[in-house]
Amino acid sequence: MNKLLISTMAAALAVSFSLSAEAAGMKQKVSADVQASCKAEAAKKFSSAHFLKRRNFVNDCIAQHANANKHAKAKPATAGQPVRPTTTGQAAK
Repeated sequence: MNKLLISTMAAALAVSFSLSAEAAGMKQKVSADVQASCKAEAAKKFSSAHFLKRRNFVNDCIAQHANANKHAKAKPATAGQPVRPTTTGQAAK
């Protein structure tokens, strides 16, 4: 029973380190300006006594910016085609 408990705890500890390493890698995908702005927003919203709330806000903000950058890069650019509106309010000629 003891061996099972120890091996389970060791596996949980290993998984927690791997998850935190992935989260740390996510922070580096956005620019330093984005990180600074997220930290400044968190400082305005939460006092220094609420450091856990502040940290969670910063992590969520950085994740939102990383996802927004990923979606912005995924859209293919139209090469040589002018951008036309989908509706003009006029009847087709």
